[in-house]
Amino acid sequence: MRENIKEKKNTAKEKLFSAKEIDISIIFIAIFLSVFCLVFVYSALAFEEGASKTILNVLTLKSSDRTLIKTVVYIVLGVTGMMVLATANYKALKRVFPFISKILSNPIIYYAVSCGLFLFIAVMKNVGADVGGESEKTAIVGGGWLLKANGAYRWIRIPGLNISFQPSEIAKFLLIICFAIMIYNAGMSLKHVRGIVVYLIFAAIPTALIFKCSSDMSSAIVMLGILFIMMFVAAPDLKKSLAITGTLFLAGILALTLIVAIYHGKEESEINFYQAKRILAWLYPDEYPASADQTNQALYAIGSGGYLGEGIGNSMQKIKKLPEAQNDMIFALICEELGFAGGMIVIIMYLVLIFRMYMIAQNTDNLFERMVVVGVIAHVGLQVIINICVVTRLFPNTGIPLPLISSGGSSILFMYLELGLVLNIGKSIVRK
Repeated sequence: MRENIKEKKNTAKEKLFSAKEIDISIIFIAIFLSVFCLVFVYSALAFEEGASKTILNVLTLKSSDRTLIKTVVYIVLGVTGMMVLATANYKALKRVFPFISKILSNPIIYYAVSCGLFLFIAVMKNVGADVGGESEKTAIVGGGWLLKANGAYRWIRIPGLNISFQPSEIAKFLLIICFAIMIYNAGMSLKHVRGIVVYLIFAAIPTALIFKCSSDMSSAIVMLGILFIMMFVAAPDLKKSLAITGTLFLAGILALTLIVAIYHGKEESEINFYQAKRILAWLYPDEYPASADQTNQALYAIGSGGYLGEGIGNSMQKIKKLPEAQNDMIFALICEELGFAGGMIVIIMYLVLIFRMYMIAQNTDNLFERMVVVGVIAHVGLQVIINICVVTRLFPNTGIPLPLISSGGSSILFMYLELGLVLNIGKSIVRK
């Protein structure tokens, strides 16, 4: 009886939020990368003579200043969200709000929301006519609900509020949690080929929807890569996992070869499949100069930076030469202004971030928690590798941002939320 009373008292005293045992190094690295983001996003845009915009008929800002403020807002929201998720005591919250806990532990909800976002795009992109967007490269479609850029429907827009977000970033966040729950519930089914195939079918459906509905192949590749790595780590039979990996790799090589065989030799203007243009520009840059121009300019920027760079703000390639210098090509801008040393600092920070998360994954005994951390590691690692390899022409151009550095509200916000989950998991581990 006394033990029950004591237990109830301990439960009542248990805090809903606690910052004890949080890995400060992960927070430091994330904020350090965000400082890089602000510095180089502003450096990329400050020279532009963008149109001034008025906020609430009071404050007039250039486009570059408006983008900087928008990025600061998303970083603040991201850090706030990260700290809320990191400090939450989920066991206490589960006792206080059991109904909400049941909902959040249901993988079907995460899966349905993720797929629903892209089905919404599929329906709305056929509604209404294209009108002018935020720039010459974008158009507002779907009755004002979608933003279209370079043939891809990457943003859902909220009419009247002038707010847009990338559903692919939301899907990555939700599906990491969803598939971590699925793996936890699957038990030993991933030991068998049938279990792995069923898992991959479930992983392929949202991936196919991302590509088919939004024409966003790069996000589809990253999404499939994240879910595949989670499966690979969780599957107990290494030989079967390697066999399936080899099969998928060969299928990818075959698809790449087929695309080259079909489109190589055609005029650049005749190719409507823009992913094919990017692949051909990667393999034959001299034959497809327009599609290869962005990567060429990135290589010029890296080369001109040398070992120590031209100095912050002194980049020449960003002046109407390097497209999307604040987004996909921001690593080239960093290398031009801070040189090889600056590029290596960024890479080292990512390696330390991944290592800290790896240590958390290694030290947790809960399979669900381990899979969440593995999913976040895969997300960060894949985007860093792909982005840097694109900038240095080791991979075809994909449009993948550099985590926490490239401009983009949705990618920054949801990356911080993922780190919040990792920090929360890290609080409860027993150090080995």
